[in-house]
Amino acid sequence: MEHATHTHDEEQYIVHNPKEVMQILTNLVKQKAMLKVSFNQGLDEYLTTVIAIDTKNHAVHLDIGRDDEFNRRLLASQRVLFVKDEGIRIKWTSTHVTEVTLKDGKAIRIALPQDLIRLQRREFFRFATPIVNPVPCVIPKANEANPEEEGTLDFTLLDVSLGGVGVLAAGELDAALVIGATFNHCKISFPDVGMTDVTLQVKNITQLPAKDGAFKHRVGFQYITPSRGNEGLINRYVFILERQAIALVNGAG
Repeated sequence: MEHATHTHDEEQYIVHNPKEVMQILTNLVKQKAMLKVSFNQGLDEYLTTVIAIDTKNHAVHLDIGRDDEFNRRLLASQRVLFVKDEGIRIKWTSTHVTEVTLKDGKAIRIALPQDLIRLQRREFFRFATPIVNPVPCVIPKANEANPEEEGTLDFTLLDVSLGGVGVLAAGELDAALVIGATFNHCKISFPDVGMTDVTLQVKNITQLPAKDGAFKHRVGFQYITPSRGNEGLINRYVFILERQAIALVNGAG
């Protein structure tokens, strides 16, 4: 069986459960979903669909390309990437592709993926938080001058998504804010929803333009394995912002 190839940002969206993987692939068959196949270091690509799942032999059958030379390069490839971009993103990698003959003609055959990426666009869609009702974010940090005492970094959220938050940092950046730094027990007070207690990791830092010449930065954080309760709070607040954004668009129209 094959494992998913993923970026660091996609780790939390890997599906490992065999039943879920099977269900996702079965849905691709039912939907006749179009997949982009990429190999030869991205130099060769074509579109295909999943024809059938061979549960007995733990294999997947897909449409083959029409050009013999193209197919020869495909079958010789040691790394083939399959991606569905439309709607929910599905992605996995196979390292061995063979050609088989089915009752309806030739097809390609790959091992059933052991895991794959399932990523909804909404999970990374950022919603700006309201200026009138700002969302505070308090991040605990070690006090180097007095290790027995704990200091805090106090921010206001700029945006929020199901994957993380962006905060506004005015003035010089605190030395603790570096890419990859992780902070436990961060408190985010979502209006009308509640307060989270989450672990945040710095993913990116962007300098923002300021008219007065002062330094401002957007610091992007990713949630690290939030509890089910914290996920519920985040989901509810994102849903509120999503609903408000839709109502604003409809009102403008």
